[in-house]
Amino acid sequence: MRIGLLGMGTIGSGVYEIVAKRTDMEIARVLDLRRIPGLGGKLTTRFEDILEDPSIDTVVELMGGLEPAHEFVVRALRAGKNVVTANKLMLSHHYAEIAQAAKDSGAAVRVSASVGGGIPYLHNLLRARRVDNILWVGGIVNGTTNLILDTMQTSGAGFDEVLREAQRLGYAEADPSSDIDGIDARSKITISMNVAFGGVADTREVPTEGIRRLTGADVEQFAKLGRVCRFLARAERFADGAVGACVEPVLVEKDAVEAAVRKNDNIISFEGEYVGVQHFFGQGAGKFPTAYAVVEDLRDVMGHPGRSHLRAGEPALKMDNRRATKRYYLRTAAPVEIEAEALGSAGNGAAYLTAPVNTQDMHALAARLRHIDDTTFFAALR
Repeated sequence: MRIGLLGMGTIGSGVYEIVAKRTDMEIARVLDLRRIPGLGGKLTTRFEDILEDPSIDTVVELMGGLEPAHEFVVRALRAGKNVVTANKLMLSHHYAEIAQAAKDSGAAVRVSASVGGGIPYLHNLLRARRVDNILWVGGIVNGTTNLILDTMQTSGAGFDEVLREAQRLGYAEADPSSDIDGIDARSKITISMNVAFGGVADTREVPTEGIRRLTGADVEQFAKLGRVCRFLARAERFADGAVGACVEPVLVEKDAVEAAVRKNDNIISFEGEYVGVQHFFGQGAGKFPTAYAVVEDLRDVMGHPGRSHLRAGEPALKMDNRRATKRYYLRTAAPVEIEAEALGSAGNGAAYLTAPVNTQDMHALAARLRHIDDTTFFAALR
């Protein structure tokens, strides 16, 4: 196998190192705009040098972002080259197009590193869907936010302080928006539900609430409630085939499995009608865990030519986020519009437990409250 590697960042360099020790595959060209010592003639700044090389049969896309990654992946597939990618943002936005491009050309596209990094979650979900009816998928899918929440609740430090330390240690990006605003988690749950439920979801229809407004006053209230806050993504399929999904902070019991997940670890789960609940735990990101999953996909491409993870022609998933109701912790200085139990003051506002409300209405309520108090925070109770 001769590989064109798009992106020589953290994960790309990990893939390069692993492949360099193997005899069954070779990195033939590397696309990167930077000057990288040691690559010699393998380095290029032109995608066409990879696309037009007939000896390169597989493209590994690790650039990240939407463009030009999306363009390059589709062009590679249409040219008959296999694609392995860990790009969850691109996949969540262009899932159907990429699946169709692979089917049309007979090339394979494999994506097991896009959700969970080196955790064998997506690989096992792909296997389970062949024989089982998947009822729900989800869990802690972002290590940066789990590290922030765990540290705040165990050390008493404030959000800004914990975030700065996470950035200093390399766990959080200089611009942490994708993590703390839930964009990363939303992409991962979109891919998960597409795989699990045999359809294609519009990622924009997944209500998403991040953790950037969390304060120490909220953490004190969580302790009084005997709960631990975790940042969860979840999608479930109802009996009529409709799907409910969301990304939001959730207050779980102290003996819940998610409460035991510490630091930057992940736990991603699914339930099958036959197999029951399956949990997959470990580091969901990082140089070698993710690179390992990419190389596993490369080996599978060699062993099963033309077999893709994505299925073309699947129907759009019908989203309905008004089915399930739950109570929410709500902290705001704005007048509360719904029935709620007052918990007392919390920082500059007051804390409440709402009456049961559906996900879509709660997210819409918070958006209205923020016209008055932009610091409004909420978390579901489970």
